[in-house]
Amino acid sequence: MFAGLCTECRDTFGFDYETGPANLCGMGDKVFGDRMRMRDPAQQKRKKARAAVNAPGEFKIKGHAEFLACTIADVGAGGLHLLTRSSLYVGDQLTIKFQMNGAPFESAATVTRSLGKAIGVQFENLTPEDEARLQEFIHAALLERERKKP
Repeated sequence: MFAGLCTECRDTFGFDYETGPANLCGMGDKVFGDRMRMRDPAQQKRKKARAAVNAPGEFKIKGHAEFLACTIADVGAGGLHLLTRSSLYVGDQLTIKFQMNGAPFESAATVTRSLGKAIGVQFENLTPEDEARLQEFIHAALLERERKKP
């Protein structure tokens, strides 16, 4: 789908340059593994943590019938970043679908940031169950990161 990340995307998603460019845009057979990275806390501007992942997903713009492919770059309790070949604009309302811990996750979302093909969205009207699933997912990602530290 994508060949790799440009400098702007690496800066946007907070990857460590010492480990080389992450294959964030590549579609692999694993959601986690070596491709998962956590943002440097110094670069984190949000109140809620985000886990960087490389997961296939899809979205649909409100009023359209067709779902379009995307790559979920990172997930947080309040939203996510996705990469797409489609043009999206701040304010666009979407339905986002992806797999989280092996189970389907779907949510309404609003585009809050658009940097070329890197799109930031905020989840809308999450149920308490979905919020708990997101927190559990992020917590597991943080624990996995800590376990991998030498």
